[in-house]
Amino acid sequence: MTDLDSILESIETVRRRWRLRTGLEAFATLVAIGIGFLMVWAAIWAGAGASESLAIGGRIAAVATLLAAGGWLGWRWRRRQPDNAQIALYVEEQIPSLGQSLVSAVHSLAAPPPVPGLTARVLRAARQGLDAVDRGRHLESRALQRASRWLSGLALGTVGLLLVGPRPIRDAAVTLGTPWRKVPVAPTFMVAVIPGNADVPQGGAAEIKATLGGFTADNTELVVRRDTTADWERISMSRDTAVGSFTTRLFDLDRSAEYFVEAAGVRSPTYRLTIVDLPAVRHLSATISYPKYTGLAPESIADAGDLAVLKGSTVSLKVVTTRSAKAAFLVVEGRPPIAMVPTEGGWNGSLRVGGDAFYRVDLLTDDNRRISGLNFALDALDDAPPSVRFSAPGRDTKVTSIEEVVAKVDASDDYGVAQLTLHLSVNGGRDTAIAVTDSSVRPLKELSASQTFFLEEWTLTAGDLVSYYAEAMDGAGQRSKSDMYFLEVRPFDKTYREAEQGGGGQQGGGESADGLSERQRQLVVGTFNVTRDSLLKPSEYAEDVTTLAIGQGRLRGDVGSLVTRLRQRQMAAVDTTFATISKELDSAVAVMQVAEETLGRRQARGALPLEQRALQHLQRAEAAYRDVMVAMGQQGGSGGGSANQRGEDLADLFELETDKLRNQYEAVERESGQQAERALDETLERLRRLASRQQQENDRLERAADAIRNRAGRSASGGGGGSGQRQLAQEADEEARHLERLARERGDQSLEDAARRLKQAAEQMRRAASGDPQQGATQGSEALERLKSTAQQLERSRSASREGAIRRLETRANEIRREQRETADQASGLPSDPAKKAERIAALGAKKDALASDVERLEADAERLSRESAKDQPNAARKLAEAAQGIRDNRIRDKLAFSKDLLRRAPPDYLKNFEQQIGANLEAASEQLKAAASALGTGTDNRQARALERARELVRGLETLKERARAA
Repeated sequence: MTDLDSILESIETVRRRWRLRTGLEAFATLVAIGIGFLMVWAAIWAGAGASESLAIGGRIAAVATLLAAGGWLGWRWRRRQPDNAQIALYVEEQIPSLGQSLVSAVHSLAAPPPVPGLTARVLRAARQGLDAVDRGRHLESRALQRASRWLSGLALGTVGLLLVGPRPIRDAAVTLGTPWRKVPVAPTFMVAVIPGNADVPQGGAAEIKATLGGFTADNTELVVRRDTTADWERISMSRDTAVGSFTTRLFDLDRSAEYFVEAAGVRSPTYRLTIVDLPAVRHLSATISYPKYTGLAPESIADAGDLAVLKGSTVSLKVVTTRSAKAAFLVVEGRPPIAMVPTEGGWNGSLRVGGDAFYRVDLLTDDNRRISGLNFALDALDDAPPSVRFSAPGRDTKVTSIEEVVAKVDASDDYGVAQLTLHLSVNGGRDTAIAVTDSSVRPLKELSASQTFFLEEWTLTAGDLVSYYAEAMDGAGQRSKSDMYFLEVRPFDKTYREAEQGGGGQQGGGESADGLSERQRQLVVGTFNVTRDSLLKPSEYAEDVTTLAIGQGRLRGDVGSLVTRLRQRQMAAVDTTFATISKELDSAVAVMQVAEETLGRRQARGALPLEQRALQHLQRAEAAYRDVMVAMGQQGGSGGGSANQRGEDLADLFELETDKLRNQYEAVERESGQQAERALDETLERLRRLASRQQQENDRLERAADAIRNRAGRSASGGGGGSGQRQLAQEADEEARHLERLARERGDQSLEDAARRLKQAAEQMRRAASGDPQQGATQGSEALERLKSTAQQLERSRSASREGAIRRLETRANEIRREQRETADQASGLPSDPAKKAERIAALGAKKDALASDVERLEADAERLSRESAKDQPNAARKLAEAAQGIRDNRIRDKLAFSKDLLRRAPPDYLKNFEQQIGANLEAASEQLKAAASALGTGTDNRQARALERARELVRGLETLKERARAA
């Protein structure tokens, strides 16, 4: 390629890239103009209202704007056609290193220079300069990238605006972009009414449903006139489950009537109900036969309509018609029609309640014309499962193998406990069931029973484990299980042998290994709870079982590392009991492996006995460990320094392992407790809102009952509170389930009692929705009282839980003080042997790290409790804040970390003084937390009194308003 061809090709490449960049910029400008027009048009469309003419004008304006902008941008782009000289000048401006070579070369082509050969030299210099800068290909790279990013951003912004932007913008875009679609034009505010104009049988009833469009209202009224000469009467309509939907019913229609619906000043058209000479249901009564296991007598309802009935009951309906009919059918949602039996004056039919449904009575005239009746709600009330718990001992207990343990169990059920059984298992073996009730006796709603466990009947040794729980069954076959508890067999002479040991006993904390068995015990309880809670969703069950499998795997690894350390330190050389300990731990690891694999297959029930056997092995290892520590303590008292030192090494070994685990376990436990507190707060707030809405429903029911008494007839809305009450009942049931789960997680009987009362309140709400307004007002008041009492109990439970947390904080501070004191004593008596001294310093350093972490958590928990208690316990909250500030100001955590370094290099006297300083700081923090616990309950009486007085004033004001409303 000649120099000339190379230069011309380079100039053409730069020209194409320049035109591409300017074209992208022009197109991006056109897109921006389109977006701007859409925003302006959306504002006009939303403000002026939808209309066909406005849509046509907008489409014309959009097309004109885009064509004008596109034409101008396209003309401007095509008009800008730079020649070779302009491109050469542009390139040299962007690349100064070319000098004037490229411009000179272009000019030499137009006018050859007078000197022969000069043109060739100029072209060669220009080509060499272009080759040095890659022929100018990089000139438009950044500009092209910038224009592409701008265009891509505009395109993505447009898509996002159309997909998730404000609705007026989406509506405007659809209107402009789909000219073939007719613009839907609707009034801004409207009230749609069903059935509108309709025919009603003589003496029959009609259901009126109103749906609000374009607005919302708290109250909607049906305005009806039963005769052209009568006055208009207003009837309040019930809120339906759908948003903006209201219903009511008109009974005993014997004359044609006109009606319309009005809400927030918006009125529907006026419609007419025309009376026709056809049969209709004049009266509907019901007899409810409850299941035999309840022991309840049949209940008669004179004026039936919406019904709330226990699931499994049989409802017998009797229908009286206004005139004779050829046939009658009981139509239940989801079932074939049931032919009713003719009787004197009416028709009889029955149905079995299996679930929520709607039912109606259809009549067949002599000319085979089918007349559909009103739809009534049939709410199936669930029979709550029984509750069961141990009142004694109600906790895990350590026993000897010949003791007699008395277990007292309490069970309750709405309709009676049919069976109560105790289940026992020794070392995760076969489950043994012991019946403690007689099925021939009539079931009792409240049942207490005792059972004595004669442990000498089993061959038990120290470390063995007996697990037990209770199971209750009601008449419907529903079962509930209590929490699982454990009887841990301890040696007979443990207490006496420890009392006899000499003053040179072990200093390592002989029972520190309990952390391993405690973690395994928590896994056993967690697995039992997962198998017990049948209400878990499949996803929740899978998540819980996976968590248990992970926990079992981690514990297996920790126990395995402990076995490795035992062997590395050759502890079996000290005493043959260490070989027993190692053997039991090995057995525990093997069983844990199988349990972990079983949990991994999501077979929680099969993993439970395996976990119990692993727990048995751990407890036997710990029992042997305590025995050998007692023996070494006795040897140390008589001068056995070497054995005592090995005992202390073993104690440190266990403490290092369990302290490392305790930090993880306590962090998870603390986070779980905080989540439970937040869940309890949310539930309490929702209960308060439910109580407020229930009060509104009660007021509405009272107004409806007053209207009935004034008219002395059933012309108001039937069915009591209707769907509004049912919605409240459903929400109350959901909150009851939340409380039940919280009660299981926290083991709190008060929360379980609150859940039961909340379920009873939900049942009262359903009955209020199903009865007539007069009965519904009474039942609604009972439901409101139950809601209030439940909220009050939860408030007391939350306050007691917070007080318990503050007192536990004080206990933790005292434990940290005690551990720091023990650590300081051990630091003052380090061995002289360098190897043993280094090993002891490493163990003490690990303890210092654990104490520093404990102090850090203590400070964080004090601050959190201070914030949470500021409203209910202001004085205690202030003391907690002072305690947290004191821990922070004294830098206790930093001092503990620094004291670890002092163990290796500080003189004994300096180390002792520094340890005493840390102890004094911890004592001050403990005293401040003690003052916080002592301040519980103070500073709230005046505030509670003022709140009580304000509540009384509100009640008096509400009663005054209610009386005024009735008078009006």
